[in-house]
Amino acid sequence: MLPPVVVMATLPRLYETPDVNAGALGMRAMQDLPFSIGSYTTDTVENQRARTALDVLRNDPSVSPVTYGASFDGVAVRGFSANTFNNVRRDGMLANVYSDVPLENKERIDVLKGVSGFLYGVGDPSGLVNYVVKRPTRDRLLSATAEVRTQNGYYANVDAGGPIADGTLGYRFNAAKEKVGDFTHPGDLQREFVSGALDARLGRDALLQLDFDYQEKSQSANANLGPRFDDTLVPTSSIDPRRLIGQPWARYKSRSWNVGARLDYVLNPAWTLTGQLGYGSTFRNALFNNVDSVASNGDVLSGGPSYEGEEYRVASGQFFATGKLSTGSLKHEIVAGYGYSKMDYPEGPYTRLPDQIGNIYRPIATPDPGLPRNTDLPTAHSIQHSIYASDTIALSRQWSVLLGARYIDYVNDKPRDYPDSGVRLRYTTNATIPTASVLFKPANDTTVYATYTKGFEQGAYAPSWADNPYQRLEPITSRQYEIGAKSKLIDGLMLSAAYFDIDKPLQAVSSVDNLFKTEGRQRHKGLELAANGQMTKQLSGILGMAWLDAKQSGTGDADVDGQRPAGVPRFQASAFLDYRLTAVPGLSLNGGVYHMGNRPLTGTHSTMVPSYTRVDLGAAYTMRVLGKPSILRLTVLNAANKRYWESVVYGTVGAAQPRIVRLSLTTQF
Repeated sequence: MLPPVVVMATLPRLYETPDVNAGALGMRAMQDLPFSIGSYTTDTVENQRARTALDVLRNDPSVSPVTYGASFDGVAVRGFSANTFNNVRRDGMLANVYSDVPLENKERIDVLKGVSGFLYGVGDPSGLVNYVVKRPTRDRLLSATAEVRTQNGYYANVDAGGPIADGTLGYRFNAAKEKVGDFTHPGDLQREFVSGALDARLGRDALLQLDFDYQEKSQSANANLGPRFDDTLVPTSSIDPRRLIGQPWARYKSRSWNVGARLDYVLNPAWTLTGQLGYGSTFRNALFNNVDSVASNGDVLSGGPSYEGEEYRVASGQFFATGKLSTGSLKHEIVAGYGYSKMDYPEGPYTRLPDQIGNIYRPIATPDPGLPRNTDLPTAHSIQHSIYASDTIALSRQWSVLLGARYIDYVNDKPRDYPDSGVRLRYTTNATIPTASVLFKPANDTTVYATYTKGFEQGAYAPSWADNPYQRLEPITSRQYEIGAKSKLIDGLMLSAAYFDIDKPLQAVSSVDNLFKTEGRQRHKGLELAANGQMTKQLSGILGMAWLDAKQSGTGDADVDGQRPAGVPRFQASAFLDYRLTAVPGLSLNGGVYHMGNRPLTGTHSTMVPSYTRVDLGAAYTMRVLGKPSILRLTVLNAANKRYWESVVYGTVGAAQPRIVRLSLTTQF
């Protein structure tokens, strides 16, 4: 008789994030970061069959959609739009702009809320969205996914990785292809994607990481709709979500790529040096079907397509040191470094076309006008140099203090041949962005914190309908207070609560003189509650709610002062639950409920966009196909086929997609 062999194992924990790349603070455990974070892993992406940022960030009640004209997924965080230039990052570096970030090669999406100034430099006070790239795997990996869906759609993906060269090198490769419809309906698209990553161990103390990705995407340019002539919205019940309000030839196309490199060198057990570089480029052929106002019978009263064919380039890098030291009884965790970024982007008016729709219920058919691939707008540049340092001082086992600052030198150069000669051609300024936090740990699994920080953001552009169109305003500084708590009272489940107060100058079109200018202030105060992770052995999920009190003041317009800014909801809530059935091993059921409160269409509140609640359903079954481990997934998005206005931006609304059913099979080889 052989002695018994006891094998012990635990189920993998879903929706749990161990640590976060926090810019000027380095890599930290979520519980040790004194600000609110929403973090969403590949568990969320795979189980919800997510394709874009909005698919994932729907789970965060502090995030709302601000997509314009069925282009790329734009989001607002805490009521502030996340600037696509500075507030979207890829492993902390600037990423391609004005195109959806592919998720196939992303391990996680982190939403760092309201603190981007100190952590990463120039950026809006919303915070930032950081995509974490998948790295090579320790063991051999090869998986293939095939999916079919409604609207004649299909999707295929291959993910491969593993060690090579006796383990001193590791690789990761991803490729995907997706197609939906034939560009005669909203949501029709075609996409191809490929990426690669390489990790190289350079001796005992150095690790070099390289990666790239490339994506081409084309999608139907469906129109956002402005209000009717009496300031009421077009009823959602009257809009067929499968009718394209536009032309089949009118598409939003993008070709984007990124490359990244990182070198970590361990000086000694206490200190590490890190260098990082990133470059991204997006060439977009962007066509927006603008419908600014509509008659009661659906006739377009004002509007017309706007078009741009231009390249956007971003380059960024940083070099920093992280280390630990002691001074007497105090223990210090120090991060200090230098950062650089440059953005090259076209600046000037779009190409304007006459109305191509006629009536939103019976769009006319027009021939393809043969728009040029490149509209040859002049190029502007934004450059920032910064130095930063932070010190987290452990005063005792329970108390610690974080002190930090980033000095930013910022230059914005407009092209010499800019169409409006009265616009300032060069803007140079600098700012010091401080931060200070106090952290208290009543227990090892609980942290209470209070944080003060500031932000520094690039001035906004004047929209085309202002009397100073396309003018960029001067940079502005914001400030934020936040108090919060994070706890893992239940192992594997992160509970968090945060109250914040953000104040910034208001840059908007004045209803008094129709000029886009800096006048008045915009203040957002709010409360966030969240629970992410594993609740029981069978139940995991992501739950949250956010209440936001946002007001404008000092605008000079009595109809605007005291009102919520356009597009900002007062209340949001979301709940996604995943339950593993013990009675049927391998089977799990999931569902999501997402509520968005009403939102003003404009700052005067003359038109309100109604609230909505959306339901998603899904199931997954783990099995073997031809002897290989496989997962069959069924996902039903917008299960009730509800019609609602999903996006609110620029005084227009964008319709949500109808019910979508996806059936996929992923097999490990």
